[in-house]
Amino acid sequence: MNNNLRYLSRILNAYIFNRHDSNLSFWHTPLSANALGSDDLQGVRRYPMNFAAKTAYEGPRDADGVIMLNYYGDIGVQYNPNAIAQQALGFYDLYLDAGRSEDREAFLTQANYFLKHGRTVRDGVLLWEYTFPFEMRNRLQAPWRSALAQGQAISVLIRAYQLTRDGRYADAAHSGYNSFRYPVGKHEGGVVLEQDGYQWLEEYIVEPANHVLNGFVWALWGVRDYAVAFNDPHARALWESCQRTLQTHLPRYDLGFWTAYDWPHGSDASLPVMPASIYYQKLHAVQMEACYNLTGDPIFREYGKLWNGYLNSCWKTAVSQTWKIYFKLRYF
Repeated sequence: MNNNLRYLSRILNAYIFNRHDSNLSFWHTPLSANALGSDDLQGVRRYPMNFAAKTAYEGPRDADGVIMLNYYGDIGVQYNPNAIAQQALGFYDLYLDAGRSEDREAFLTQANYFLKHGRTVRDGVLLWEYTFPFEMRNRLQAPWRSALAQGQAISVLIRAYQLTRDGRYADAAHSGYNSFRYPVGKHEGGVVLEQDGYQWLEEYIVEPANHVLNGFVWALWGVRDYAVAFNDPHARALWESCQRTLQTHLPRYDLGFWTAYDWPHGSDASLPVMPASIYYQKLHAVQMEACYNLTGDPIFREYGKLWNGYLNSCWKTAVSQTWKIYFKLRYF
């Protein structure tokens, strides 16, 4: 079976026939931004997005209680560092709300994944890699690293350290952050791409670079958490630089009636545009709301309202999803 047929078979199983217990049962939960108070803005406390709905996930777990996702097909059941981090942050939200010991322990169960797993490469860079191949514009071969996984793991570890004062969490956060100190293509653990005077945090390390929006934003929040928690000058500078990247390039993701999932045109203008799915359209809007809550910059509020408004149009939704299906069938 060739790659296209394997992909189609897996997607049909995960997205249609077994949707109730596939990886989608974790991802496709309600999306919302957290209201942030002064303690959240001045320190590292409540995460900008609320992941409490992800704590209800009933899929597979390992012997330690760490969640795993079922992608079906030739991928099957796998750890996903991004998913583990998001469930941890969901339990952290619940703990902040109610102070229940069971939520604290559930948070630490997921956080401990990042102590027990990972691969250290040169210069003390700790990577929480994906150990399965994945379909993108370019097929990713295992293992592959991601700024998204690095950033969200750091956000979890910092909160675990603040909650327990166990130095192992801080040590892992420091080693994980080292990936942001090195550029893509020049270091085996680097996740930062410099292009045309801008710095990008790459969810997928592919050539040409595709600048996935949601992964960039989530990775950036991890950089912000590290800068604030440890008063790190490199992280502060990267946080400011990447905010400029995001503010400048938001129009590139706006298709006039929907959003694009990524922006490869910064690397190759001939590449086709991939519109976002309905889930990612909602996510983009919520991320913009969360960015506004975190920074107070009105550009994020404006784009959040604009992109959320696109969801209210039946014709915009229909056109974008028809285009999305064509793109997947044609290029994946």
